[in-house]
Amino acid sequence: MNAISVNAETHGTRDRIVGLLLGKPQTIEELAAQLDVTKNAVRAQIALLQRERIVEVQGSVKSGRRPAAVYGVRQGADVHGSRAYPVVLASLVRVLVEKMPQKEFRAVMRELGREMAAAAPRSSGSARQRVAGAVQYLRSLGSRMELVEEKGRIVVTSTNCPIGQLTAHDVHACMMMESLLGGLTGLTVAERCDHAGHPRCRFEITASPER
Repeated sequence: MNAISVNAETHGTRDRIVGLLLGKPQTIEELAAQLDVTKNAVRAQIALLQRERIVEVQGSVKSGRRPAAVYGVRQGADVHGSRAYPVVLASLVRVLVEKMPQKEFRAVMRELGREMAAAAPRSSGSARQRVAGAVQYLRSLGSRMELVEEKGRIVVTSTNCPIGQLTAHDVHACMMMESLLGGLTGLTVAERCDHAGHPRCRFEITASPER
């Protein structure tokens, strides 16, 4: 079986799991039986869906030696993969830029970042571990963020801006990412992005890797 077939099969299983869970919460064993796949295959897909905040544990039932988790679709989760969101958001930012003073727009972007951070999973541990957890979360959203260390600073970079459609209207949309990283890590983050030509992200965090 080639890579394309494997990817298509995996994606198909994922969609079928979501469809079944939309009907009613179920255990991994129940899902495996209906899909005619192994329980490990279902566990792998459930783990991905949990990281994407689409599926969550919604209870448990007696099963053998220990209770089995019952999974369901998280309320408010985007299960349809609509492509309208980026277009709508970019248009909304353009309208805000046109209607609001720049100071107010920056404040709104920072507040948006804080709201996103409050709803996202957070990592504990050292500064580097917390930043690594934040980077992993951003990657789960489709970004290509990388973590590097430079002269006692932790730096998060990307050659591909994950919100390029927004910064095209106003570079201060980057305040959202600065605030999001700050909220996820509990550290002071400074936006130092390169907005010339093809946007490049750079967020500097002044904290020793041992902190």
